[in-house]
Amino acid sequence: MGTGDIAGTMTETLQSVGSPVVAVGSGSGERAEAFAAQFGVPNAVGSHQAVAERHDVDIVYVATTHDRHYRNVLDAVAGGKSVLCEKAIALNTAEASEMFAAASEAGVVLMEAMWMRFCPFIVTLDELIAEGAIGAVTDVEVFFGYVPPESRRWTDRSVGGGALLDLGVYSLSLVHHVLGSPQRFEAMAQIDGGVDVDVRVISHHGAEVSATAGATFLSDPTNEAIVSGREGRLRIHAPFHHSSTITLERHGDLVATYDTSFAGHGFRFEVAEIERCVAAGLTESPLRPAADTLAVMEWMDAIRERIGVVFPGETG
Repeated sequence: MGTGDIAGTMTETLQSVGSPVVAVGSGSGERAEAFAAQFGVPNAVGSHQAVAERHDVDIVYVATTHDRHYRNVLDAVAGGKSVLCEKAIALNTAEASEMFAAASEAGVVLMEAMWMRFCPFIVTLDELIAEGAIGAVTDVEVFFGYVPPESRRWTDRSVGGGALLDLGVYSLSLVHHVLGSPQRFEAMAQIDGGVDVDVRVISHHGAEVSATAGATFLSDPTNEAIVSGREGRLRIHAPFHHSSTITLERHGDLVATYDTSFAGHGFRFEVAEIERCVAAGLTESPLRPAADTLAVMEWMDAIRERIGVVFPGETG
């Protein structure tokens, strides 16, 4: 469902790993036909819902704008399809909770397409932390930003645009993965036209454990992440959300370098995971369970309440 740039990248990824894309749906029949012709998809349908109604579809990939995810996912689940839905999975927690509940009742998989979670660097990061390479973790620093093209959806309030839902979801998901939900936090943002174009969060996750995270459309930052502990730090090199290198540093010195590169596009790992879950008869991924997605969604809701961002048409 959807014919934007990310849908094209996913289609190429699916084809490269031997997962057939049998249909593409769009709100515009012309866009669906143009996409199908460009990527060699055999069936173009003139609506998103029509994808979910096809008997030859097992998994629906939702690549529409944030405001459409709720309806698109519910339609797919009602059609008995498992769903890989782009992040942020919904506009808010109420929508996401209803989506996960519907999927559970239907006995299908709903997984947020947080592809960062499935990339190899996460495995290396977890192993290094678990073996005590930096001692007890005390701090995470992560910031994601770029300057998007003008006149695009990223800053369109009507479709759930803004730096938080588009980019901040990565930063907060990494913090949550390492430290869990915050006990308290502070947030500030620059707002333009009702949309957050820059957001910064400082959070506390227990005694002497904190994080700084954020996202911006106003600059081109390093896009690195650093996980620090009492005995060193792990630098997740840019782009942190699919990093090919992690370095271990102590007292300013480079101690070790870890290769986390991979062939092909990083979407391949989330594809493999949802296909594994469907084949195994699971209703959620143990690597990106509903609880993790909802915890980050709740945090983003709370941040939006602090910075005063509300989307038109929000459900819940």
